[in-house]
Amino acid sequence: MAIKRTTCPFCRNGCEAGVSFDGYQYQMEYLKDAKVNKGKLCPRGNSANLVIDHPKRLAYPLLDGNEIIWEQAIERAKSWLESVEPDEMAVAYSRGLSAQETGLLRGFARFLGTRNLVCGHIEPESCFNYRLAGTGNATLDNIKSAQTILLIGDVFTTSPVASGPMIEACYADRKSRLVVIDSIKTRQAGFANLFLQVKPGTEPFALMALVGLLDKSVSGIDVDRFTELAGLEPDQLRQAAKMLGPGTPGFVGSAMHLGRVRYPVLHSLSSQLVALKAHKPFVGFSEARLPEGLMGFGQFRQAVDEDRIKMVFWFGGLYPYSYPELFPEMAKVEHRVCTSIFRPENTLPGLVLPVPSELEKESIGYSYWGKIERHPLASPYSGTRSVSWIIGQLARIDEIPEELSKPMGMEDVLKMATRTAEIPKDKTDNWLLVGEKKAIGIGGFYDDEQEIFVNPVAAQKLNVTDENFLAVESPSSRNEFRVHVTSAVPDGVLSIGVNAHSNRALFPIETDKESGETAMPPVSVKVEKTTATARPAPEIKAMEF
Repeated sequence: MAIKRTTCPFCRNGCEAGVSFDGYQYQMEYLKDAKVNKGKLCPRGNSANLVIDHPKRLAYPLLDGNEIIWEQAIERAKSWLESVEPDEMAVAYSRGLSAQETGLLRGFARFLGTRNLVCGHIEPESCFNYRLAGTGNATLDNIKSAQTILLIGDVFTTSPVASGPMIEACYADRKSRLVVIDSIKTRQAGFANLFLQVKPGTEPFALMALVGLLDKSVSGIDVDRFTELAGLEPDQLRQAAKMLGPGTPGFVGSAMHLGRVRYPVLHSLSSQLVALKAHKPFVGFSEARLPEGLMGFGQFRQAVDEDRIKMVFWFGGLYPYSYPELFPEMAKVEHRVCTSIFRPENTLPGLVLPVPSELEKESIGYSYWGKIERHPLASPYSGTRSVSWIIGQLARIDEIPEELSKPMGMEDVLKMATRTAEIPKDKTDNWLLVGEKKAIGIGGFYDDEQEIFVNPVAAQKLNVTDENFLAVESPSSRNEFRVHVTSAVPDGVLSIGVNAHSNRALFPIETDKESGETAMPPVSVKVEKTTATARPAPEIKAMEF
């Protein structure tokens, strides 16, 4: 069987993958000559073939949940366009699009005469687009030759294949050092020579304290204040600064997950500032990287709330599934057109247009290590149309490329850190809920993530064991979870997976008034033990012959 090669689209590590087709089904192939992953694939890459023949693939346009033909869909979109003014339209985009497609959307917005062009990929990782002047970009060679590594957040989960070379680098030399800063004791923390467990969302404060220790000439950094805000002991940070000081090859890597990060812009820039002061290159680990829009997402939400947006085009993979708390807001928009790979779980008002997956189209993207090319592993799913075809039916435009990076200076970071440190901290008797990015699920092929992780001390306070359930209520949603008692989370903190969309809804979407960036930080929640109990494991009997 012939093997088709491409670059895996599910994160930015740049892993090469292959797919073969035996006439009945697609199968993943492991390419030993692959430069980055050397024949290995993470759980996401292993499941890439499932997307192509997924039973929930959308094959027909939908209008208010009913199947229609493409001609009807395009005519309906055209009639809606004619009924609204340019400043009443918005064009939004999220992950799943190529660089060429986002360029076409910029041209589409210009054709429509609207500046309401919105990046709808509002995951905290989008803030890695902020780049601190003077910070170098880490390469694969930097990782392989590293003797000192600083990881902020759960990098191993964000980019599982990249964790291999990191671990190998740590074990190659007894003098190698791995420092991890995180609020949750993940598997990654188990490999660390020094694990700094900070209060949830306070990673930037620990990083700013490190900057002050690495370079005492930097004025305006109150090391003691930042150390206290992060919930660390001064000796811990001094030890980290000693390990990270200049003189040994290494790098700084940072990751951000929904429900885990409180100040995503500062998280990104303070990570880079530590790298700069430690004389080491930097890499921000993320699953997607998209250019900034002409309108901030917070501004878009405000315009929708004030009934100033009458029509929305939404291209890409995350809407409408991943942000269910936006449903009530979007219901106020009169005309909605969105693209989708899968059939929506519930009826969505407006047009839903089926498009090919990233595995079925030619595209150019960006890995951590530079530009990459992707080639189709299969023909587009029957009934789908490309984003360029859809736009071509509505307009005649050219692609408008956009620079991805947003440059910042060190003074900007210092001012931001000082301002953030002065924000009053919430004092509550409730529990703090944080999010963890487990192995990504593709349309329900993985666990349902209905577990909540509880510290043993907290479990005693709540009078629960692994046999019990907890109901969790946040300002934006309510859900019920099986209890999993573990020391990986600190007392007072509860953790859930955030691949499941019902779980994501527990984290309200907030907009920073100063930067305009959107975040879904850890949230104060109320919890109560429910009457439900976990089912006992099925009895396994010996097989008789």
